[in-house]
Amino acid sequence: MLNFIFINRYKIGVALIFAGVGGITIGVIIAHFAGFPEGEIIDYFNWMPRGWLMQTIGQLIAFGAGQFLLIGMAMLAWQDSELTWARATYLAFLSWIQFALIFGVLPSEWLNLSQGPLEWTNQREFINFPPILFLGNEIGMSLGALKDIIQLGISGGALVTAFVVGYLIQDINEAKERGKTRVSDYGKQVVKVGADG
Repeated sequence: MLNFIFINRYKIGVALIFAGVGGITIGVIIAHFAGFPEGEIIDYFNWMPRGWLMQTIGQLIAFGAGQFLLIGMAMLAWQDSELTWARATYLAFLSWIQFALIFGVLPSEWLNLSQGPLEWTNQREFINFPPILFLGNEIGMSLGALKDIIQLGISGGALVTAFVVGYLIQDINEAKERGKTRVSDYGKQVVKVGADG
């Protein structure tokens, strides 16, 4: 599978770039026009459903399409040869954009959503724990605390994912070579055997 992706990396990369640009365009249009107030009349997109839910769906579409765009752009730089300074700079720039999205834009939009339309504030209760768990004391958690826990999960999950993906892609060319089927000069598949023969 990895060899197929490597062989067709330019076709797949260009397709992902076009899908990313198209998806970002659609997501931004949805998020923008869904953000208008209910009664306001818009020329061409007045049929667009309004409200925070549709606006969030548009933002998620744009974010997912942005991931396609970045993956497609990275695939165009994937080579079998040693990494050059130009390709390293290009990939570092793409990584910087990715980190700005997952550590800046995504948490910021979550906080805008939760503090704005959802009104998850510290004054609103989320859950009250049974007093028996806390020696008879009444302990509860507000929606503001839940909002911060979700925010921590988003940032922590993104950080762990970045470490795992970074670890996995550093040996991607070796994994590609391991997946190749070797054929001998006699037309038979070469199979590596263990020390016991």
